[in-house]
Amino acid sequence: MRRVSRRGMEMKRICWLIVASLLGGCTPAPSFTDAAGQSVSLSDFASKPLLVNYFAPWCAPCLREMPLLAALHREGQIGVLAINYDPASPAELTALARQYQIAVPLMIPDDETRLPFPRPTVLPTSYLLDGEGKLRETLVGELDAQKLADLKARLTAPQ
Repeated sequence: MRRVSRRGMEMKRICWLIVASLLGGCTPAPSFTDAAGQSVSLSDFASKPLLVNYFAPWCAPCLREMPLLAALHREGQIGVLAINYDPASPAELTALARQYQIAVPLMIPDDETRLPFPRPTVLPTSYLLDGEGKLRETLVGELDAQKLADLKARLTAPQ
């Protein structure tokens, strides 16, 4: 059996740390399926903040906030997408958008365990991600015009 020096052991640890961080950096971004059945990556929304909203058609506060989310989405400074809390197919998302006049992109997470936020336990819940896809803020409860104005102000405030 060959004995490894302390320096050799330290070099081995450093090499393993480098390999682990390289492998972690190669993990693909979480992905979604949109209402058209197309695959969309979270990295497609990079470069600006993204508000991910969990909703359900049986949740009255969720439906009330949809017009505000659509207006935020149209402004273009913050991306907005909505995830139906209940399992749904792309065709069902299209029907929901039509029935409830939802004007933000509806998505189905391909693997919710890989998202940078947990599945909510309360609806509506929105997650604000920064331009790199990292969770910046969790907003629980119905969003209104004042809450969205405050959110925009926090985003533009110097850090």
